[in-house]
Amino acid sequence: MSGARSKFGVKRMGELDQKAFIGACKEKKAIWDDKELALLCSEWEYEISQPEWHPFKVIIVDGQEKEIVRDDDEKLRALKEELGDKAHEVVVKALVEMNEYNPSGRYPLPELWNLKKDRKASVSEVAGYLVLQWKAHKKSTHL
Repeated sequence: MSGARSKFGVKRMGELDQKAFIGACKEKKAIWDDKELALLCSEWEYEISQPEWHPFKVIIVDGQEKEIVRDDDEKLRALKEELGDKAHEVVVKALVEMNEYNPSGRYPLPELWNLKKDRKASVSEVAGYLVLQWKAHKKSTHL
């Protein structure tokens, strides 16, 4: 179920997408030492996991409260200035997921994920897919 061609997998919600973050860093500055990039990823994973850092504000949208990331947060502003918009977006995405899935614990939580459609997957959706895969495999082994 989890491979290069898989339709479904498990996504860790609130975890920094290291591949996207490193790619964004390399766009801003072409030459990075691998150790430097690893430390930078670790630093931002640590920041995202800190419950005392809450760069959100509450706004009202259509009569409903909604939390959004503050534009004036010092850490996020410094990140944007130093590493650019794309690195900033990757960190904000992880923060928003963390705030949605586990705001009090501040550690990534596993979620069934539709990799092709980049969205949450239901258990019944995954089970149906597994049954189809099993039937196809069963048919191909009996030929």
